[in-house]
Amino acid sequence: MRANQFFTEENKDQDTVVEMFKLFFPLAMEVLGIDRLPKMHFEPLIDTGHQPSFGMYKTDDQTLYVALLYRHPVDVLRTVAHELVHFRQDLRDELNDQSGATGSPEENQAHEIAGVIMRHFNKKYPQFLSSKPIMPN
Repeated sequence: MRANQFFTEENKDQDTVVEMFKLFFPLAMEVLGIDRLPKMHFEPLIDTGHQPSFGMYKTDDQTLYVALLYRHPVDVLRTVAHELVHFRQDLRDELNDQSGATGSPEENQAHEIAGVIMRHFNKKYPQFLSSKPIMPN
């Protein structure tokens, strides 16, 4: 999927979003204490088949999936941060069959740490809060 498929005439912020990701990943990696990133797929929408979701992490191939359309770029980053926590949990062998359940300790930890990452990011780079949502062409 090409990134420019997600930017309309009203939202030509592609360069801004790319810059945002370049700044985000080192910060997130530092907070998480990880030295590499998982494979990542950015999709228009995510269909998990059982529950609507903005993102998911698959342990079998250490791949993160994130939905882009109709979302504010900073919200997309928050989903990435959440899924990166699951990646770190996987690296530490902390995940089990129930880890993705609502209210599980692993899911709650992902929400908590993603919030911390985003507070650091938004404080350091507040200019991205005024970005426009990602819309389809």
